[in-house]
Amino acid sequence: MNNQCKNFRKRTKTINKKRTIYLYCTKNKEEIQYSNCKNCPYKEYKEYKKLESKSKIKQKTNTLSKLERNRKSLFTDDLEHCIICGKSPVNLHEIFGGKNRLNSIKYKLVIPLCTCEHHDQVNCRGIHFDKNLREEWHKKGQVKFIETYPDLKFEEIFKKNYL
Repeated sequence: MNNQCKNFRKRTKTINKKRTIYLYCTKNKEEIQYSNCKNCPYKEYKEYKKLESKSKIKQKTNTLSKLERNRKSLFTDDLEHCIICGKSPVNLHEIFGGKNRLNSIKYKLVIPLCTCEHHDQVNCRGIHFDKNLREEWHKKGQVKFIETYPDLKFEEIFKKNYL
């Protein structure tokens, strides 16, 4: 009963202690059949307003937006082609996600991955589906971090040892 007339109502009445539902037209002020409402010459459709949320959706901060736009990688200078297969276009993937995503961006632990290697939902493959591939890149990321930043402790920043 989508796109109903704004005069169309469902009402209930009790007859002999039994509740029955009937259809009512507020324009004609009478009980009707649904087929009568379909063919009514006075049919008026309801106007729907867009719902305005009281709380606005949280936008990314300027700092976070800037970090995401200026992502770099310790693994490759070419962020336009997949690091695994060489295809283009790519999605930039932070090796350590979740609460460590910003740390991955900050310490340049980002890799370019094509859609197939990143999150191919049709075939359920890619780094988001393949635990072994994800663990392999975690290990490579930790090794690269230790080589690049010898004065920093990986476990203190990322709260886990992947080796």
